[in-house]
Amino acid sequence: MHKKHNIETGRPTLAGSIPKGQENRFTPASLESAEWGRLPRAREKCPVSQLSRSGLIDLSHAVPGLLVRCRRPGTIRGSVLVHLPTLRAHLRGLQTEQAGKEVAA
Repeated sequence: MHKKHNIETGRPTLAGSIPKGQENRFTPASLESAEWGRLPRAREKCPVSQLSRSGLIDLSHAVPGLLVRCRRPGTIRGSVLVHLPTLRAHLRGLQTEQAGKEVAA
């Protein structure tokens, strides 16, 4: 069995505004094609999952690699990014799991 390697070239893509000081690390992209997205602001929803900011943070405890915290050296505050392929895969897994339970019932 051959293991498939996914080698990405270039900078990672980011939907939404690029964090200050990180402009040279990300390439802007649409929400559909981006690898990363910003964590929604307080009282806003994620455009992919419709989860709140705190909902995504809670989900990150169960889904490894979902969130990444970016911070410039020497700063206290930073940005939190959501790995969109991981989020979409988790949602597809939930959909498959729940569809299987409905068929069995």
